[in-house]
Order: sequence, then C-alpha cells, then structure tokens
Amino acid sequence: MVRWSGALGKFAADDAGGMTAGGLIFITIFLAVGGLAVDVSNAISQRTQLQMAADATAHAALYTRNYTLNATAGEARTEALAIGDVNMPQSFFGEVLTAQDIEFGVWDRATRTFSPDETSRSAVRVRTHRDEAGENPVGTFLLKFAGFDAFEVRRSSVFETYVPDCLREGFVAENLVDIQSNNTYRNGFCIHSNDVVSMNNNNYFEQGTVVSMPDSSRLDMPPSGETSNEGLIQALRYGAMQIRLVNALSQVPAAPFSTGSQAMWSFIQLATQDGQLDYLSGAPRQITIVNGRPAPSGADNDSVQAGRDLLNRDGALALRSNAVNYVYCSSTSTQLQIRQVLTNVVVITNCQISFGSGGALENGLIATLHTGRTSISGASDSRIGRIDDCGAGGGAQLVSLGGMNFASGISIHGGQLLALREIAFAANGDGLRGTSIISGDTVSGTSNMQMGLCGTGMEDNLSLDYFRMVQ
Repeated sequence: MVRWSGALGKFAADDAGGMTAGGLIFITIFLAVGGLAVDVSNAISQRTQLQMAADATAHAALYTRNYTLNATAGEARTEALAIGDVNMPQSFFGEVLTAQDIEFGVWDRATRTFSPDETSRSAVRVRTHRDEAGENPVGTFLLKFAGFDAFEVRRSSVFETYVPDCLREGFVAENLVDIQSNNTYRNGFCIHSNDVVSMNNNNYFEQGTVVSMPDSSRLDMPPSGETSNEGLIQALRYGAMQIRLVNALSQVPAAPFSTGSQAMWSFIQLATQDGQLDYLSGAPRQITIVNGRPAPSGADNDSVQAGRDLLNRDGALALRSNAVNYVYCSSTSTQLQIRQVLTNVVVITNCQISFGSGGALENGLIATLHTGRTSISGASDSRIGRIDDCGAGGGAQLVSLGGMNFASGISIHGGQLLALREIAFAANGDGLRGTSIISGDTVSGTSNMQMGLCGTGMEDNLSLDYFRMVQ
C-alpha cells in the first residue's frame, strides 16, 4: 500500500467539494428541465409564427381569388406564396409551405369541415410546416444532450368568405338611417347605421330583426320610444361595419364619361358573382343623347342616337337587350325618362334617371355617374324588380354616384339601391319585399311600411365578400 505524507498526503485525503453520484443525477435533471424550457419555448414560438404565416397566406389567397378579376387558383396561390415568404422567408426558415399546401374549397359551417374544390372561391385552407420532410424541423439546443434533436411543428388555417346579413337585405347607411312611424319589420330584416339610427313611435320589430349602431347613445327616438316600438329592445345590437360596396363605389370617377363608365363597369363586374350577370350575352352598345361622342373603350361601333325616352328615330327602344348599354348625355341636366318595363339589360350612363308612370326594371341594372342629390328618382307607381313573391330571378339594381329619391308608392321586389348620397323613399302598404338599400350617407324612409325578408330572388345583387378565419 502506498502511503502519502506531507502536503501531498493532505491533498490526497481532502474530500472538500467532492461530487456525489446524487449530485450528478440532480445536475442531469436540471439540464433536462432547463433544456425542456428553452427548447419547448422555442418550438412554441415557431408554432405561433407558423400560424401567423398560415393566416396571412390564407387571407391573401382568398382575397386575390375574389378581388383580382378573373384570377385563377394558380394566380392566387402565387400571390399568397409571396405573402407567406414575407412572413417566414424561405432563405431563413426553409420551405414552410408550397403551392400544394394551399387548397381552395368549401367550408361547411354546420359540421365545421373543409372540402377541397379547385373551382371554389368561397374558402381556402393553408398548411404550414417545419418538419423532416421539408428538411427544416425546429432544432433543439440543450435537449440534444438527451438525444432529442428536433421538433416537427405544423399549423393550418381556414378562411371563408361571407356577406353580413344586413348587406343582403335591409337598410344600411354610413351616416344616418331615419325611419318614421307605424312601420313593420319582419324576421330577419336589418337596419344598420355607422352613426345614428333615428325613429319615431309605433314601429313593430318582429323577433329576429336587427337594429344596430356603434353604441346605445347613437339611437335617437322619443322618450317613450322603448315602450312604443314593440320588439325594439330585443332587436338592438351594437357595432360598426365597414361598408365595402360604398368604399369601392367611391373610387369610380364621375368624369370623363369614357373613363368613368369603364370604371363603373369594372366595379359591377367586381361586385358580381364570377364577374358576370347571368342575362348578359351580347356585345355592348354606345347610345348618345343630344350630341354624340365616341364610344368608350370596350364598346362596339354600333353607336346610335336616341331621345331622352331612350327611343331612336324609328320609335324603337334604343337599348340592346342582354348587353351593356353606355348612354352618354352631353349635358348633366339631361334626364332620361323611363316609362316602359326594361328587362335583361344593363345601362351605364352619366344622365339623371327618372322612372315615370309605368316605368320598371326587371332582371336589369342601371348605374349612373351623375352626382346630383336626385340622380335617380321615381314616380309613385314605378317599380324595381319583378313582382314574383321572391321567386328566382327578376331582381334589379340601381347604382348612383349621387343620391336617389322615390315618391310614395314605390314598389321594390328583390331590388337593390346603392348610392353614395342620400336614398330617400316613401312607401305605403306592402310595396317593399326583398329590399337592400345601402347609402354612403343617409337612408330616409317614411311611415306605414311592411318590410319583409325574401332570402331568395336577389341573386344578382352587388356584393363584396368579407373574410373571416373559421379554423
């Protein structure tokens, strides 16, 4: 046996600071727990980033598919992939998504399931991933010492399009909705203002109706309004709404006619299902009132002259059926007189429009660049839409960069009125059935109205989809 002596012996016998087996075990545990905290936190951070990239990509894909006119699924994917790369650059994170990870389809709200459909524009699903297959898993730091090298992280996002119920049927205004007394609003009908809703007494709101504004202080009514307007308290909702149709229409220039008319047609296409109205099939026509001008870009050479009643020299209606008709007035004071039933026709004009006795529009659309307060007006027996008890087809749309004013007795059936300025109307009895009135200013109605919800028969109404994440 070797014996140590002196200083060397004391050093050999000293056990101060010695590490026991238990200490080694605890150190290993502490490293594992610390590694778990560091590496799991990093994995969670990467999961959050993948989710944000999936959400942004899905929104971009669906937006491009719907609002880039005639965009294909492939074009929408290309745009969406660029957005995805902004959120998680491939140069840094590797390939977190490919074109195959962007699927268009249909979202079933009842079962909360997504079904792929390449032709659909109503929903999209995007999957993002960092995994072994993509050669970019989320690497670990301390857990490597425990033999765990990487996490595989995957996320998905589903977006769908929708249109707020108030924009399908109802009264919607940016500033004021002003209704009077003795009106009846049936289940599903909606009244919304981004500022003030004003009403008098003795209105009836059936269960299921909605009356909404930003907050309760923006409801204007007499002191007895809560008790005299039956069902109102149950109908009240609070919140603001971005009125996309108004925002888009405000970008259409009023002049010159060649520019404004084409911008209006582009707006109509954008706000129409698949960019097309079902009844259109023929080439466009240029019509001049008073003095002729060259046809706007996109119109054919069939340029005709007509009087303010839209009749040509032979007394025949100058409008071309199943086509877009560009009607030019040399004077902004010129008023087109519609005293007949127009059907299966689109009119884009800079003239004032007046529906006279017997004037009606069915399966058609009239849009004017006129910015006056009464750019479109109607007599007491004028009619917008076919009287068909909410049957398919037959609806009609009026669009104006100005305002509209209709006399008592106006009949609206599956009709849409859209204007940047005030829309004022007076209706009695059951004259309004299937109605969407949207104003960038004020919707002003009177008394004794019966407002019912159609739900059908308004297939060609203009609308711009809204987007929401559903999964």
